[in-house]
Amino acid sequence: MQQDTTAEAVFGPLPINMDQLAQLFQAARAAGEGGQTLGQARKISPQDLDALCDKAMALCDEARWREAGLIALQLALHDPRNSRFLFLAGTCMQRLMEFHAAAGLFGLSLIDNDQPIVAFRMAECLAAAGEFDAAREAFDTCFEMCRANLDLRDLQDACADALVKLTRH
Repeated sequence: MQQDTTAEAVFGPLPINMDQLAQLFQAARAAGEGGQTLGQARKISPQDLDALCDKAMALCDEARWREAGLIALQLALHDPRNSRFLFLAGTCMQRLMEFHAAAGLFGLSLIDNDQPIVAFRMAECLAAAGEFDAAREAFDTCFEMCRANLDLRDLQDACADALVKLTRH
Protein backbone atom coordinates (compact mmCIF):
# COMPACT_ATOMS: atom_id res chain seq x y z
CA MET A 1 0.00 0.00 0.00
CA GLN A 2 1.18 3.50 -0.69
CA GLN A 3 2.43 5.38 2.35
CA ASP A 4 0.07 8.30 1.75
CA THR A 5 -3.48 7.14 1.07
CA THR A 6 -5.18 10.50 0.84
CA ALA A 7 -7.48 10.82 -2.13
CA GLU A 8 -5.22 13.42 -3.71
CA ALA A 9 -2.12 11.22 -3.29
CA VAL A 10 -3.81 8.22 -4.92
CA PHE A 11 -6.03 9.85 -7.56
CA GLY A 12 -4.33 13.18 -8.11
CA PRO A 13 -6.32 16.40 -7.67
CA LEU A 14 -9.99 15.62 -7.11
CA PRO A 15 -12.31 16.90 -9.84
CA ILE A 16 -14.08 20.02 -8.80
CA ASN A 17 -16.19 20.51 -11.89
CA MET A 18 -18.13 18.45 -14.39
CA ASP A 19 -15.54 18.83 -17.16
CA GLN A 20 -12.90 17.19 -15.00
CA LEU A 21 -15.33 14.47 -13.99
CA ALA A 22 -16.24 13.88 -17.65
CA GLN A 23 -12.53 13.44 -18.46
CA LEU A 24 -12.30 10.76 -15.77
CA PHE A 25 -15.30 8.95 -17.24
CA GLN A 26 -13.59 9.02 -20.63
CA ALA A 27 -10.41 7.57 -19.10
CA ALA A 28 -12.47 4.91 -17.29
CA ARG A 29 -14.19 3.96 -20.53
CA ALA A 30 -10.88 3.72 -22.37
CA ALA A 31 -9.47 1.50 -19.63
CA GLY A 32 -12.60 -0.67 -19.78
CA GLU A 33 -12.24 -1.09 -23.51
CA GLY A 34 -8.73 -2.35 -22.79
CA GLY A 35 -10.11 -4.93 -20.36
CA GLN A 36 -9.04 -3.10 -17.22
CA THR A 37 -10.55 -0.86 -14.62
CA LEU A 38 -9.23 2.67 -14.41
CA GLY A 39 -7.65 1.72 -11.10
CA GLN A 40 -5.76 -1.13 -12.75
CA ALA A 41 -4.70 1.06 -15.66
CA ARG A 42 -3.39 3.69 -13.25
CA LYS A 43 -1.80 0.96 -11.07
CA ILE A 44 -3.77 1.86 -7.97
CA SER A 45 -3.80 -1.05 -5.57
CA PRO A 46 -7.05 -2.54 -4.26
CA GLN A 47 -5.70 -1.88 -0.76
CA ASP A 48 -5.40 1.84 -1.49
CA LEU A 49 -8.93 1.89 -2.90
CA ASP A 50 -10.21 0.12 0.22
CA ALA A 51 -8.35 2.57 2.48
CA LEU A 52 -9.97 5.48 0.65
CA CYS A 53 -13.35 3.81 0.92
CA ASP A 54 -12.84 3.66 4.68
CA LYS A 55 -11.96 7.37 4.67
CA ALA A 56 -15.05 8.23 2.64
CA MET A 57 -17.24 6.22 5.02
CA ALA A 58 -15.71 8.07 7.97
CA LEU A 59 -16.58 11.36 6.25
CA CYS A 60 -20.14 10.07 5.83
CA ASP A 61 -20.26 9.31 9.55
CA GLU A 62 -19.45 13.00 10.07
CA ALA A 63 -22.16 14.03 7.54
CA ARG A 64 -19.50 15.49 5.24
CA TRP A 65 -21.37 14.28 2.17
CA ARG A 66 -19.72 16.47 -0.45
CA GLU A 67 -16.19 15.48 0.55
CA ALA A 68 -17.17 11.84 0.86
CA GLY A 69 -18.99 12.03 -2.47
CA LEU A 70 -15.95 13.29 -4.34
CA ILE A 71 -13.92 10.34 -3.07
CA ALA A 72 -16.76 7.85 -3.59
CA LEU A 73 -17.30 8.93 -7.20
CA GLN A 74 -13.58 8.51 -7.85
CA LEU A 75 -13.69 5.05 -6.26
CA ALA A 76 -16.65 4.08 -8.46
CA LEU A 77 -14.83 5.34 -11.54
CA HIS A 78 -11.65 3.50 -10.67
CA ASP A 79 -13.46 0.19 -10.01
CA PRO A 80 -16.96 0.40 -11.53
CA ARG A 81 -17.71 -3.26 -10.79
CA ASN A 82 -17.29 -2.79 -7.05
CA SER A 83 -20.85 -2.61 -5.71
CA ARG A 84 -19.63 -1.25 -2.36
CA PHE A 85 -18.05 1.78 -4.08
CA LEU A 86 -21.17 2.32 -6.20
CA PHE A 87 -23.43 2.08 -3.14
CA LEU A 88 -21.26 4.55 -1.24
CA ALA A 89 -21.32 7.01 -4.15
CA GLY A 90 -25.10 6.59 -4.44
CA THR A 91 -25.52 7.24 -0.73
CA CYS A 92 -23.51 10.44 -0.96
CA MET A 93 -25.46 11.64 -4.00
CA GLN A 94 -28.74 10.84 -2.24
CA ARG A 95 -27.71 12.90 0.79
CA LEU A 96 -26.72 15.74 -1.54
CA MET A 97 -30.20 15.50 -3.10
CA GLU A 98 -28.81 14.47 -6.48
CA PHE A 99 -31.55 11.88 -6.83
CA HIS A 100 -31.19 10.92 -10.50
CA ALA A 101 -27.45 10.37 -10.12
CA ALA A 102 -27.99 8.44 -6.89
CA ALA A 103 -30.62 6.19 -8.45
CA GLY A 104 -28.28 5.38 -11.32
CA LEU A 105 -25.43 4.53 -8.97
CA PHE A 106 -27.70 2.34 -6.84
CA GLY A 107 -28.92 0.64 -10.01
CA LEU A 108 -25.36 -0.14 -11.02
CA SER A 109 -24.63 -1.42 -7.53
CA LEU A 110 -27.66 -3.70 -7.73
CA ILE A 111 -26.17 -5.55 -10.71
CA ASP A 112 -23.67 -7.38 -8.51
CA ASN A 113 -25.32 -6.88 -5.13
CA ASP A 114 -28.45 -8.72 -4.11
CA GLN A 115 -28.97 -6.76 -0.90
CA PRO A 116 -32.52 -5.41 -0.71
CA ILE A 117 -31.36 -2.13 0.84
CA VAL A 118 -29.79 -1.24 -2.51
CA ALA A 119 -33.15 -1.58 -4.28
CA PHE A 120 -34.82 0.36 -1.45
CA ARG A 121 -32.39 3.28 -1.70
CA MET A 122 -32.78 3.33 -5.49
CA ALA A 123 -36.57 3.39 -5.07
CA GLU A 124 -36.35 6.27 -2.58
CA CYS A 125 -34.29 8.27 -5.07
CA LEU A 126 -36.58 7.50 -7.96
CA ALA A 127 -39.57 8.64 -5.91
CA ALA A 128 -37.78 11.82 -4.84
CA ALA A 129 -36.95 12.50 -8.49
CA GLY A 130 -40.60 12.14 -9.46
CA GLU A 131 -40.07 8.85 -11.30
CA PHE A 132 -43.07 7.26 -9.61
CA ASP A 133 -43.60 4.22 -11.87
CA ALA A 134 -39.93 3.26 -11.65
CA ALA A 135 -40.00 3.87 -7.89
CA ARG A 136 -42.99 1.53 -7.49
CA GLU A 137 -41.17 -1.13 -9.47
CA ALA A 138 -38.04 -0.77 -7.33
CA PHE A 139 -40.03 -0.86 -4.06
CA ASP A 140 -41.83 -3.99 -5.35
CA THR A 141 -38.45 -5.56 -6.14
CA CYS A 142 -37.17 -4.77 -2.66
CA PHE A 143 -40.37 -6.10 -1.09
CA GLU A 144 -39.96 -9.41 -2.93
CA MET A 145 -36.25 -9.62 -2.05
CA CYS A 146 -37.20 -9.32 1.64
CA ARG A 147 -40.00 -11.88 1.51
CA ALA A 148 -37.94 -14.97 2.43
CA ASN A 149 -36.00 -13.34 5.27
CA LEU A 150 -37.76 -12.53 8.53
CA ASP A 151 -34.80 -10.38 9.61
CA LEU A 152 -35.75 -7.98 6.81
CA ARG A 153 -39.35 -7.54 7.93
CA ASP A 154 -38.82 -3.88 8.87
CA LEU A 155 -37.44 -3.12 5.41
CA GLN A 156 -40.32 -4.99 3.81
CA ASP A 157 -42.76 -2.94 5.91
CA ALA A 158 -40.98 0.27 4.82
CA CYS A 159 -41.46 -0.82 1.19
CA ALA A 160 -45.15 -1.48 1.79
CA ASP A 161 -45.55 1.94 3.41
CA ALA A 162 -43.74 3.64 0.53
CA LEU A 163 -45.93 1.83 -2.00
CA VAL A 164 -49.06 3.07 -0.21
CA LYS A 165 -47.74 6.65 -0.31
CA LEU A 166 -46.94 6.28 -4.01
CA THR A 167 -50.54 5.39 -4.83
CA ARG A 168 -51.25 9.11 -4.51
CA HIS A 169 -49.00 9.82 -7.51
